[in-house]
Amino acid sequence: MGSSLIDMYAQNGENEEALELFCHLKRESIWPTHYTFGNVLNACANLLGKQAHTHVLKHGIRFVSGPESDIFVGNSLVNMYTKCGSIEDGYRVFGSMSEHDQVSWNAMIVGYAQNGKGNEVLALFSRMLRSGERPDHVMMIGVLSACSHAGMVEEGWRYFYSMRQEHGLVPSKDHYTCMVDLLGRAGCIREAKMFIESMPMEADTVLWGSLLASCKVHGNLEMGTHVAEKLLELDPSNSGPYVLGVLLSNMYAELKQWGQVARVRTLMRRRGVVKQPGCSWIEINNQVHVFMVKDKNHPQRKEVYKLLNILAAQMKRTRYVLDVGHPESKTYKEPMEMDIREGCIAE
Repeated sequence: MGSSLIDMYAQNGENEEALELFCHLKRESIWPTHYTFGNVLNACANLLGKQAHTHVLKHGIRFVSGPESDIFVGNSLVNMYTKCGSIEDGYRVFGSMSEHDQVSWNAMIVGYAQNGKGNEVLALFSRMLRSGERPDHVMMIGVLSACSHAGMVEEGWRYFYSMRQEHGLVPSKDHYTCMVDLLGRAGCIREAKMFIESMPMEADTVLWGSLLASCKVHGNLEMGTHVAEKLLELDPSNSGPYVLGVLLSNMYAELKQWGQVARVRTLMRRRGVVKQPGCSWIEINNQVHVFMVKDKNHPQRKEVYKLLNILAAQMKRTRYVLDVGHPESKTYKEPMEMDIREGCIAE
């Protein structure tokens, strides 16, 4: 309840009330959760940032033309507000500045992009170009990311080609990654693959992983197979290919192609693709309890396992089922048995 109230205060900009409630909970010996700390940190960032802004104004620093102008302070405030998620406050400072340099435009455009304001990014970018300022590599990542999240394929292509043709910028791997994400989100899977193969540098697992995720979303099994094989070849010892191999396996499972599921799993084992052991922890009475996958060392493992069985029974009564494989497969286990024994604590 306390965490929810703190979150409500922070979301409504009542940062002092959020911090005051947090202190009250501590005095009452109510132990905060990680959600509580997240909300408190956001409140601190907003509160301290606004206090710093107030001091700037009190000291007479103005964001206007002339000898008293301090564009550095204005840029810092814009950057601070956008990184805290206070995008409106950031734009308010940006709008109060009578002059902007490349840092100003970068802070605002990247801030908009990071907060999902795609249309605002493109509008501000056009305004910047009209002002005579030129973009840099960081700004173009923000622009291409905005196109990706807004589904603007034609605009994305135009901005990507303009980097070299109009602005003299050589696209880096980050810009190519943005384009692959843009094409994949739009369902242009074949075009994304051709784009990767035409790159002047070697594609890494991030690029191929982005394409595989798009294949999964759009149900392109044929391309997904090719991409997953490529990923497993690139770095079989990394946990990333494990996750992506499972993704491909799930694609086959959705189509009920259990033979292909078994083939992919066998291929992963043969190539030594493994997943790093999972780990979780909880703090009770100032003592941290750590649990590893298949952990048998915890002194209360029997009590924990007994409680998990009770939870499993309750979930089954509500007809909750986790789809983990085909019942006729040799590797199939009852959903809750697999989740408890392999995901939490094994007896």
